[in-house]
Amino acid sequence: MRPNKLLLSVIALCLSGQAYALSKGDFDNIEYAIGADTGKTLPYATDTLTDSFKQTYDFIEWDDEVSEKLVTYLDTQDRALKAHSVSIRVREHVTKPKKSKITVKLRAADPSGFGELSGYTKAEIDHINGQDKYSVSYDIPFSPADINVKEVDIVTVIAHIQRDPNAWAVVKDLMTTHQETLQQTVVMRTYEWEGDVANSQYGNAEVEFQVWTPYYRRPRMSLAEISFKGQTSDRSSLDALYQHLKTEVQATGLSDGHVGSKTNATYSISSNFN
Repeated sequence: MRPNKLLLSVIALCLSGQAYALSKGDFDNIEYAIGADTGKTLPYATDTLTDSFKQTYDFIEWDDEVSEKLVTYLDTQDRALKAHSVSIRVREHVTKPKKSKITVKLRAADPSGFGELSGYTKAEIDHINGQDKYSVSYDIPFSPADINVKEVDIVTVIAHIQRDPNAWAVVKDLMTTHQETLQQTVVMRTYEWEGDVANSQYGNAEVEFQVWTPYYRRPRMSLAEISFKGQTSDRSSLDALYQHLKTEVQATGLSDGHVGSKTNATYSISSNFN
């Protein structure tokens, strides 16, 4: 008897969507971040890299092309989502609007803490302050014509998340329970530049430099960091690159910039959450 190709395809599809417990092997991506203070090398909230900045951070060959995004987060005033290790970010990609997305992110101390999941966008390790932090993300695209990041309509955001059944299954109870009390943080504007590590010993690895500032410039503060990503299978070489960049940043003589969760930093300056 010939195999039924349609039946086999359906079975394969069902199996691919099955939830399963994650292991360390599922976290094949890792991102490193290093705080990088700019001192007086950059004007506040600038969208242009100055010669002074490039000279100070000359261990990286910078590309002048800039990418702009607007970011806000959603939670209840008492941080009910955070209490369940859930984060919801709404990010408009101003430079490339088609890349705008809502991200539902789950965090856990180790892979076993996520339980059984399926259909996620990525499972990643964030290496911050010498520690590995695990996260699983679901990305849901949106059009800036449908969602205004500066004045988020919670109902519309929920409707977009519902379009991804896997993401919705994770947050359905939380979102349904707290829909009426969800609020957004201040809107952060982020400018990003790419560059290549000048030292060929590290394969001219690609890095990003980000500066975050409140969109409405209140309070007057900024977060700046250099980051890069790679595969966990290359962990030893990535660790070496991290140490190299950290040493170079310290050699600039500027104080270390923000190192830590940009999410937590955004909540800390949002008056409605404090």
